[in-house]
Amino acid sequence: MEHEFEHHSPHFHGQPVLRIVGLVIAGVAFAVLFALLFGWLVFLLWNWLMPVLFGLKAITYWQAFGIVLLAKLLFGGNGMHHGSHHGRHGGPRWLRHRDFHGNEDWRVNGSYRDWRYFDQYWKDEGKTAFEAYVDKMQKEGNGRTQR
Repeated sequence: MEHEFEHHSPHFHGQPVLRIVGLVIAGVAFAVLFALLFGWLVFLLWNWLMPVLFGLKAITYWQAFGIVLLAKLLFGGNGMHHGSHHGRHGGPRWLRHRDFHGNEDWRVNGSYRDWRYFDQYWKDEGKTAFEAYVDKMQKEGNGRTQR
């Protein structure tokens, strides 16, 4: 009976539990070192560029490290990326629209190549069409602002 317990113990075959614990500790240490170095890089770049370009004050290393953490929280998510960055249907998430019934549609019809005409369209028709739309909405009572 004692022999079966030893066979199922996590310490057989060269102590893999200790190896896994060591790898986890090394990974955490590497992540902390990377974060500290990245904070130092942000510290140097901020103090080199921001006061000259935008008239902002210089910051301390720990403020730079805090900026890195804040940016990670706001923009980085949790670091786990499942699937494509473009969602299920291959397009960027910000372009997709989901209606009340769950049907997915694209806010931009056609291909991206067609956007090369946008500036000329806006000059020729866009501003006039938009102003007509605003007038129509205000006449229907849907306008929230007055001119």
